[in-house]
Amino acid sequence: MDKCSTERRPLVAAQLCVCPENRPARPADDDFYSFAVAPSGMDEWSVLSETTVTASFDLDTIRAAIPALARCVYLNTGTFGPLPTAVANEIRRVYDRIEQQGTFAPPVFYELEVAGFEAVRRQVAALLHADPAEIALTRNVTDGINIVLHGLDWRPGDQVILTDHEHPSGTVPWLALAERAGVELRWLELTNDPDAIVERFEALLGPRVRLAQLSHVSCLTGLRLPVERLCRLAQEAGVLTLVDGAHAEGQFAVDVSALGCDFYAACGHKWLLGPQGVGMLYVRREHVERLRPAWLGWDVHQTFDRAARAYTLPPTAARFEQSTRAWPLYLAFGKAIEFVQGVGWEAIEARVRDLRRRFVAGLSAVGEVELLSPTESSLGTGLVTVRVAGWPCEALQARLWERHRIVTNVIREFNALRFSLAFFTSEEDLAAALQALAEAVRP
Repeated sequence: MDKCSTERRPLVAAQLCVCPENRPARPADDDFYSFAVAPSGMDEWSVLSETTVTASFDLDTIRAAIPALARCVYLNTGTFGPLPTAVANEIRRVYDRIEQQGTFAPPVFYELEVAGFEAVRRQVAALLHADPAEIALTRNVTDGINIVLHGLDWRPGDQVILTDHEHPSGTVPWLALAERAGVELRWLELTNDPDAIVERFEALLGPRVRLAQLSHVSCLTGLRLPVERLCRLAQEAGVLTLVDGAHAEGQFAVDVSALGCDFYAACGHKWLLGPQGVGMLYVRREHVERLRPAWLGWDVHQTFDRAARAYTLPPTAARFEQSTRAWPLYLAFGKAIEFVQGVGWEAIEARVRDLRRRFVAGLSAVGEVELLSPTESSLGTGLVTVRVAGWPCEALQARLWERHRIVTNVIREFNALRFSLAFFTSEEDLAAALQALAEAVRP
């Protein structure tokens, strides 16, 4: 029997098609790729070696399928997720086929723009618990937000509710709309108290509010908003809801019908570990033909009659997909979804919850570190934001990379560092990060 036979591997390893014995060896240290080895004193964090993950969760096999994890302590999935080999291989495979056979060769065209693309649409629909007709495949969350924003008719005096934690991609388009169309923006100030968020939101609702944009998970602190409750209030008030799911999809299971939102925009390049340039937009069926495409051109799904000088859009969310795109990236996105789903949502959520609990407990032992993320696990996610006394965030970020090869992101408005704890994060990664912070505050 081949030693990589699925009969000899645990469930997750079989789904990922990676043989533990063939995992890549660590490359030799050099100026750029030196390994993040925790300094002496790591025993202080030895409690992190304990785990509560189920036996079917094979961390070694998962990490072996993501080569970048052997070269650094990757704690920045909230910006870009590391690319699994299976995803990169699919990009290479499809572009190789294009090179060898030509993009418009019938078999290639069919695989890329018809069968393959539609298969990914079905995968995304299943991911969101939606109908494929309600899914547009986009490039990112920004696309989704702008499709909704520019697809509605606005009048001076119309109001839109935004949270004060929205990403620039979820803020700047609305600021521009306010300048151009006289729309008024109302700001929902977030707190780590979900009841207070709901009360503040309800107070902002009024007869002129037409839409509320809400992050499912705050990009600043990782706070998981009470989106179901907010969407229910909005629906009762006749207000549309657009949810930014950039930091939700891939961290936990998402059911848009259960959320009750009208629109849901997400991306594939973060927690879903897909390539940059792929995203998704859910449009509730009743809004598909109400929402007018802001930009039009050629697309597989629409018809154009040159003689009649007329065009017909499809009656599905595919009407929001226009013109040529990097088709191979979408097929690779399908592989990324398979990879993450192969781990399983229950295992992912349990793993991240456990890592977060241990990391937050470890931070309290460091001292001089202020946790800006929620302390309650039910409100928190894999995004953990901290402010370290005496340290400008960018200087601390640089120190962690230069000395320990730890990859993080900064939240400049809070002078804080943001750590992303994903299902593939190891206890050794956490220990290295905690030790690096301890050294920074106690040099």
